[in-house]
Amino acid sequence: MGNFVKKGLPCPCGASSDAYAIDDEGKGFCFSGKCGGKFFRNNKEEEMDTSKYTFEIYEHRGLKKRTLELYGTRTKFYEGTPIETAFNYPNGSLKIRSLTEKKFKTVGDMAGTHLFGKNIFDKGSRRVLTITEGEYDAMAVVQMIGDETAAVSVRSSSSAKADCIAEHDYINSFDKIIINFDNDEPGQTAAKKVASLFDFKKVYNLCLQKGKDANGYLQEDLNKEYYEAWRGVRRYTPDNLLSTMGEFAEALKSKREEKLFDYPFETLQRMLFGGHRGEVVVIKAPEGVGKSEFFRAIENNVLKTTKHPIGLIHLEEDNGTTLRAMAGYFAEEPILHPETDSDDEHVLSILKDIVGDAESRFVLHSSFDVEDEDSFMDNVRFMVAACGAEVIFFDHISWLATGSGDKGDDERKRLDRISQRLKLLAKELGFCLIMISHVNDDGLTRGSRNISKVANTVISLMRDKTSTDPLERLKTHILIEKARLIGSKEGPAGYALYDEDKLMLVDPMKQGLEVPNYD
Repeated sequence: MGNFVKKGLPCPCGASSDAYAIDDEGKGFCFSGKCGGKFFRNNKEEEMDTSKYTFEIYEHRGLKKRTLELYGTRTKFYEGTPIETAFNYPNGSLKIRSLTEKKFKTVGDMAGTHLFGKNIFDKGSRRVLTITEGEYDAMAVVQMIGDETAAVSVRSSSSAKADCIAEHDYINSFDKIIINFDNDEPGQTAAKKVASLFDFKKVYNLCLQKGKDANGYLQEDLNKEYYEAWRGVRRYTPDNLLSTMGEFAEALKSKREEKLFDYPFETLQRMLFGGHRGEVVVIKAPEGVGKSEFFRAIENNVLKTTKHPIGLIHLEEDNGTTLRAMAGYFAEEPILHPETDSDDEHVLSILKDIVGDAESRFVLHSSFDVEDEDSFMDNVRFMVAACGAEVIFFDHISWLATGSGDKGDDERKRLDRISQRLKLLAKELGFCLIMISHVNDDGLTRGSRNISKVANTVISLMRDKTSTDPLERLKTHILIEKARLIGSKEGPAGYALYDEDKLMLVDPMKQGLEVPNYD
């Protein structure tokens, strides 16, 4: 047959809705196993071709019939000679590999499918999931390991991260995730990107030493060696041990603590030099002082002055309020005022201005389960590793003390552990975490002192709501209690002023007001 020019069509025989393709000679072929691999011309079945072509289960590359049947992998024969093998993807699409040369073609919507073999194993149906870089490798893993693992394949090393993002929930349903990509630079680079999507405690990297991939081991009759390597696989860890000058030079290039953004208040910025990668910033104050407004001012400044995507976790308010407040700050309009007539279309137009050409300019997570600590951490990881968020705004950590979670411990222990895990995650993935914490009567972070201990920077806010001076009531005074960045300063850092007309915090120095030079 010639080159296929039309694909993903319904088969004339009615057995498939998208497995029929037509070549440049006008001949048609149905790749569906249900149809039996029939040939057509002008949408009519051709009797003459059925005697020359067959579609069978064909044992090759060390793979047995039962394995090929499990994955629905069939081979096309021409007059008894195998010429092509078709890998069946979950949505009915086919990836077809020539057996005479290294060429591929596809039938159906390959863009709408991601993991070969996903339809074979239900979510969490095995304790272990092994992810490979090729279809032959996934089948080889199941044949060599057996029922101890489910095995799937990404479409390619270049699509690996996107494939695993799309199937994140499915992959994360397994207790142990083994990444077994090819032992070459593209494969191991892809493995590192995929590993970042999941909790490091459950991710393992199997980098084979006696061959490039799993199917290579199978063909060389190294089943025992593969099994031993698979059983002895080590947990994936970021590259965190440096010992040579070359490694030191690369570490200096990485700029893990590079500045990501400036603060919107001049005195605060001058004292802290902005927010940085791997930094945890805690903003604390009693209830009703204006922590959320301070938060929004920083969010808005990041959106207006950088191109960094941000992640928003506002647990105390509904999604509509978060989006309207963001739009209000960006457009400097009192959108949240009860008497302001700002309809949804107007708010959406502002949000479009914020996003611009970047589809994921900000990511808003709306369904955090505060009872499930591990799920919460997975969601934060996903916002950074999958969605690209560079700065995470979390309002507020005290919500995670709700209930006892699945650990059966008290509020303090839970917040101690969660704050430590968030700190480690920020360092691992290199994002800046800014989070709010309420305080107790002694001015300490409520529920856990560890929240302040793990922070690189602690900013305390104060406001005199009972002052007889109306201007003073609008001032949110800023105190830097902790500043670990070398060169930064602790102490009073001026104040932010609430603009009652625009319903937003502004820098008083930009309003022509005097601010004491504390630093």
